[in-house]
Amino acid sequence: MKVVFIGGGAHRYLPVARSLLSEQALLNRQFKLVLHDLAPERMALMREMIVHCPEYTGSGAQIECEAVLDRALEGADVVTIVIMPGSRHSFALSCAACGQHGFTGTDQLSPSGAFLALKGGPVIMNIARKMEKLCPDACLLDFANPVPVFSAAVNNHTKIKCFGVCAGYTNHQWDLTRILGADCGCDDYHILSAGVNHMSFILPGSTRGTDDLYRLIDQALADGWRMPELSARWSPWMKQLITNSVTTLVELYRKYGYLLFSSEPEGLQYLDMAGRYVADAAQSAKFDEAKIAEEMKQNNDQKQRTADYWQSLLNASEFPREVWSREAPENLDLLRDDQNIMSRIIKAVGGVKEMAIAASFPSRGAVPGFTDRMVLEYSQFIKDGQLHAAENLYIPPVFYGLMAAMSMHQTLLGDAVATEDPRLLFDALYSFPVKQDSADAKALYIKLLKINAAEIPAVFQQTADWLNR
Repeated sequence: MKVVFIGGGAHRYLPVARSLLSEQALLNRQFKLVLHDLAPERMALMREMIVHCPEYTGSGAQIECEAVLDRALEGADVVTIVIMPGSRHSFALSCAACGQHGFTGTDQLSPSGAFLALKGGPVIMNIARKMEKLCPDACLLDFANPVPVFSAAVNNHTKIKCFGVCAGYTNHQWDLTRILGADCGCDDYHILSAGVNHMSFILPGSTRGTDDLYRLIDQALADGWRMPELSARWSPWMKQLITNSVTTLVELYRKYGYLLFSSEPEGLQYLDMAGRYVADAAQSAKFDEAKIAEEMKQNNDQKQRTADYWQSLLNASEFPREVWSREAPENLDLLRDDQNIMSRIIKAVGGVKEMAIAASFPSRGAVPGFTDRMVLEYSQFIKDGQLHAAENLYIPPVFYGLMAAMSMHQTLLGDAVATEDPRLLFDALYSFPVKQDSADAKALYIKLLKINAAEIPAVFQQTADWLNR
């Protein structure tokens, strides 16, 4: 079995590689992992870390670096993509522009997320079209945001099966357990969910073990619920983020009667437009050139610190084996992650066992009220390499209008990405369900066209003609 990691130097790949190398069923299929990255030093560092992990020893697996994309893709069974399209500078400017016009700026459900899709679209579509020739039966796992847009583009415009995957897949395993009183992950949840990525909903019929999940949550909240103490696994910044997210999940459950599947702050804010959404829009607007430069530096410094830490481990006279299991903030990218959505899908495609997942994919009859090509995030399972939607999925009626608009926005944006049609981009932007067709929206979209002009296909500048009418 051949698996290709595009953006193969990304640190988040190491827990996935460890998980795959632990599965004898994959190793029995002459398992080969190929790393492809535009930065050869990052790619080489990742390979060295993989071959030093405990699962690699005696596995017989091949771990290769390949700088030429076509050679990397040839004969692949699964291809994964972890990239940040475009420059961080233009993305930060886009987020700031969103805030200045009363929108929140993010990499997913937002105008800045839409323009991120335009930057990554040519890359994703190039990979998918190469796959049609070099590995037509392979599936594509896209981790690059906005994942629903790229899933819609690839699935509706090529023959390649593409899952939009998100690290938030495992959030519920921690967040639900925290609501129930403990700061730990639990993989004994059986979840039915439907919605859009970063804003999907856990449906009745979900369980923890054999217990009804909603009944357990109601019991936990009945007697003055409080946030459990968080462990030393988390940095102070992460503790604050986790506390805010989980308390918001509880607050929204008490208000709407539904649990959210994942606790990304971006999705939560759309259910509190007068509060969190407005606050996040104001925060986006605070960015200035100096702030953008400082945030870019901090991001690059963090990546360099991780790379330096890994290199120090490799340079040690004897590799410290204990780091592979030590739960500490600087070590989380080293820990094996069997519940990672990429790990689960790759194992399922490789025939290890049936796997339950949640991923962005066209509805194709899975969720009533949505056309086949409209992209949603929903519960699915993979068995013998075949995808099956879970049964009894639906969008809670109170959220149906919002979900339909978000899904159509992302689907139309996928069409624009795949065809590079400026009119379809106008349709996609118009359908975004915040300040629809307002003066603020039109001014923002024209500004975003200018900010991102050097990084998106030139044809999209024609979209301004429709915005100005």
